[in-house]
Amino acid sequence: MSFILVTGNATLDIVNVVEHYPQEDEEMRAVQQWRETGGNAANVAQVLADHLHRCDFCGLIAQDNDGDHIFSALGEKSIGLEYAVRQTGKSPVSYITLNQQNGSRTIVHHRDLVELAAADFCRIPVSHYDWLHFEGRNVAELAAMLAYARDNIFDQPVSLEIEKVRDGLEDLIPQVDLVMFPRAYAQAHGFQDAESFLRDRQAKHGKVWMTCTWGAEGAWAIDQLGVVFHAPALAVEVVDTLGAGDVFNACLIHALATGQLLEEALHYAVKMAGRKVQQQGLNGFLAK
Repeated sequence: MSFILVTGNATLDIVNVVEHYPQEDEEMRAVQQWRETGGNAANVAQVLADHLHRCDFCGLIAQDNDGDHIFSALGEKSIGLEYAVRQTGKSPVSYITLNQQNGSRTIVHHRDLVELAAADFCRIPVSHYDWLHFEGRNVAELAAMLAYARDNIFDQPVSLEIEKVRDGLEDLIPQVDLVMFPRAYAQAHGFQDAESFLRDRQAKHGKVWMTCTWGAEGAWAIDQLGVVFHAPALAVEVVDTLGAGDVFNACLIHALATGQLLEEALHYAVKMAGRKVQQQGLNGFLAK
């Protein structure tokens, strides 16, 4: 298996399961509640570790009780934390309303913690890794991280998740080999289908592999020659969509890192995301 460095965010997720999505000013009881480690990068690292990859996490973890919980939970998954930076402050928390009727998740996120600095990343011997994955945030610092990575690796793949619209983030695409987009990002740029979005982005940024997930319609990918692939979603009963995008990204990396072609990797990632939405949480879906 591969040695993978995942850089980005780790949070505490507080999940409330409700019978239906609440109306404004409505009072209701949660039928279930749990706390778990979340955040895009932390989730990707956990799923890669479940695939038995050796995986290190680079990101900030606050020096509070919630941060201790996050640190311990990642460590229990055998995720390397040598380059996790413990920082004074409050852990980021996502308050998640999980609708029992359709599995949708509504997230209210609170963050009062500084972002990872490039200086923290640039002490890492990145040439030791087989794959580097980045969560697209804190653009100025991320640009310096990517430049450092490119100067210090040979031909290892570099992937980037672009989930949210952030000024200057797409300017970093030429520095990576694979970019992962979600439907919401494409729609925020006025696109109503994944294929036209991917073709437009590749025309702007060059011959970079790109993917775009599209919920119940599955996901699309485009290779360096401009060939577009589609993998339809599984027809399943949706229980919990929280983390499905992170599962897709991690499983795509896993499949490519173990030698699968882009089209094969796309189908595997969609299948695993489909398994995940059939259950609550990330634990155990690989074994189904």
